[in-house]
Amino acid sequence: VFDNLNYSQTEKVTAGVNADYSEIWWFYPCSQNEDCSRYVVYDYGQDIWHFGTLSRSAWMPRGVFGYPVAAGLDNYLYYHEIGINDGSTNPPSAINSYIESSEFDLGDGYQYMFVSRIIPDLTFRGSEGSPQVTMTLTARNFPGSALGDSDNGAVVRSATTPVEKFTEQSFVRLRGRSISLRVESNQYNTAWKLGSPRIAVRPDGRK
Repeated sequence: VFDNLNYSQTEKVTAGVNADYSEIWWFYPCSQNEDCSRYVVYDYGQDIWHFGTLSRSAWMPRGVFGYPVAAGLDNYLYYHEIGINDGSTNPPSAINSYIESSEFDLGDGYQYMFVSRIIPDLTFRGSEGSPQVTMTLTARNFPGSALGDSDNGAVVRSATTPVEKFTEQSFVRLRGRSISLRVESNQYNTAWKLGSPRIAVRPDGRK
């Protein structure tokens, strides 16, 4: 955050509280913008941080309106925490949402692993139509390599599988020293909540 902050516009940084989710938000102008275009959030309930891109210049917590209200740079006021689509467009459009894990390994990275199956744990409560997300496993052999690249950077090594409401399991083939999991969706009228997915992993030799 501090490496990408426009210090000449720090007086525009604004903060807000989203008490229903134990969150404190800060909106700030990045180095490429003069107005608030990024955010960083501290979840004091879980003691975690997350960040992203969203243009807001003021924030009012939930009160008589029932939902937090924030001011956009397009001169509109927006309700937050209501609806499952992007209301800043006309007509409303899908929200590009994702969550990505850090990398995990076996035996502190001394052991290669082979992934053969994913058992999803997702709910689509509140969605309409045929909701779907995409799960992507990406491998890396060495800490200095780019995630998803082979040792010489020529081949992207990942396994992607669609997950729907009644998907019980998906079979994949992926090998690497460390692997990360990404779940994402950009589908209209889709809401999803991630539980605890299971990944079938076995040792696959040393190198």
